[in-house]
Amino acid sequence: MNYVAEQYAALREGTGYYPVAASLVKLTGLERGELLRLVLARDSQYAEPGSARESLILDDTAAVWDVVTHIEQDETSWLISQSRTDLPDLLASIAERGGLAEVEIIDAAPGWIAIAFEGPKAWELAAQLVDSDVSSLVLHGATGVTLPGTDAGGVLARIGSTGEYGYLLLAPAEFGAGAWARAQSAREIGAQALRRARTEVRHPQIPAQSHGLTVREADLEWLVDWNREDEFLGSRALKELPPPARGLIAVSADRNLVQGARVEAGGRPIGTIQLIAPLDGADHQLALALVDKPFDVPGLTLASLDEAGSETTALTLASPTVSPRSWTGELGGGR
Repeated sequence: MNYVAEQYAALREGTGYYPVAASLVKLTGLERGELLRLVLARDSQYAEPGSARESLILDDTAAVWDVVTHIEQDETSWLISQSRTDLPDLLASIAERGGLAEVEIIDAAPGWIAIAFEGPKAWELAAQLVDSDVSSLVLHGATGVTLPGTDAGGVLARIGSTGEYGYLLLAPAEFGAGAWARAQSAREIGAQALRRARTEVRHPQIPAQSHGLTVREADLEWLVDWNREDEFLGSRALKELPPPARGLIAVSADRNLVQGARVEAGGRPIGTIQLIAPLDGADHQLALALVDKPFDVPGLTLASLDEAGSETTALTLASPTVSPRSWTGELGGGR
């Protein structure tokens, strides 16, 4: 088993960990809720303290800017950007545009770290951080924690990206969250193994999944509240988007597919490969194809090109393409 395959196995059979944040921002002040309302595509008005969720941030043209994790506490809001390092700059710009003087935007990345640990045994790490039974931290819940061996506090949220049990820990950088996770037998996960696991359950992967696509084409509608009457970043352009003529569908092949390669049905071009998620040693290779409607449905036999430039069969799949062990495992107990 190669290095990437071992990392993938840790996610699907044990526990893997990885750093989360390209940007990590802490918001305080009386107008932090108003800033969240203006920036997030999902309505934040009813986000309760002790909750965690994901939302798109759009730009003024309604293109996908990024997916962020929003963790709400009593006096603080946290925003964690998946792929952008300039989240603090965007928030400052929107606050200035909205005339919001009573909000403090703190770039927390120098002093804090966001680390995720996921897998069917990830709850074992979470159990060491919470005072009550680990099952009491429900999905999309968040709570303050005292970090092991220290008097320092952090925040633990139950939210993940692989379909397995998933947790996100915000901790002061000096805690050494990665070293702590390794000491609990968690395996550090690299980008390739994580991309494979996320693709299998269609977790958003920005910018690769959304590059050149509208929100609907990228299959990210669930990260937007479409019935909002208030204005937010990109909302005006969002209302003008035409119905999608293309859609994403997971495809499998016997050989490695190529990003950007043409996809055909019956010899006719119908799309391209948008994202690839190879895994050496797997019984099939996986990708997301952007194809004309109505070809974005499971159960079709299409064609594309492999790495050698030879034609190969690409089968469209229903998502998720795996059955995560966590779906049949007992949280906090045996299986």
